[in-house]
Amino acid sequence: MKTTITISRQMGTGGSYIGQVMATHLGFKYVDREVLHLAAQEFGCDDEAIVSRAERVSSFWERILGGLTFGTPDSHYNPPPVRTFSDKQLFEKQTEILRRIASKHDCIVIGWAGVYVLPRHPAMFNIFCHAPTSFRTRRVMDVYKDLDPTRARTLIKESDEMREKYFTEMTNHEWTCANNYHLSIDTSLLPLDDIAQTIITIMKRKGLIE
Repeated sequence: MKTTITISRQMGTGGSYIGQVMATHLGFKYVDREVLHLAAQEFGCDDEAIVSRAERVSSFWERILGGLTFGTPDSHYNPPPVRTFSDKQLFEKQTEILRRIASKHDCIVIGWAGVYVLPRHPAMFNIFCHAPTSFRTRRVMDVYKDLDPTRARTLIKESDEMREKYFTEMTNHEWTCANNYHLSIDTSLLPLDDIAQTIITIMKRKGLIE
């Protein structure tokens, strides 16, 4: 049985970085944006068409207006895109891809509601990374150099709302509920590399990894 580690994270908590450190240390496959590329290939569209829809849910008006073409009665006809897919169809495709990868590799999955869409088994460990807004703001500003504190806080708020809505609509579960995870950790408590090593130690104590 392959070991599966899922990491759900709030923006600016360093969850992706922690996952990369763990993957390097353990020799596990790191799974994040690869899912977007594979989904684009299987839908027959450009990566950009998938990236713009990643971990979000289309608004009501996007759903209503999606696929409609506007213009005057005698304007040139613009056919709709050959390939269109709903948020749910994209989610189901991403889930299919994740399950395929997890069945073949020991892996660390970042996001994509992996905690719920991947089959539960004894070698699975689910993590949620959270942190105070002040810590997250500083980290987002470090990663995206051109942001001021106000814009960084706005991005964090928008990301939280978007991810929570996406998770709830797609899984019918609450994204931030600690009951969903084996470990919920405030990443501001220790340096991120230390947190990665702490998680590895916990997993070794549980016998999930050697």
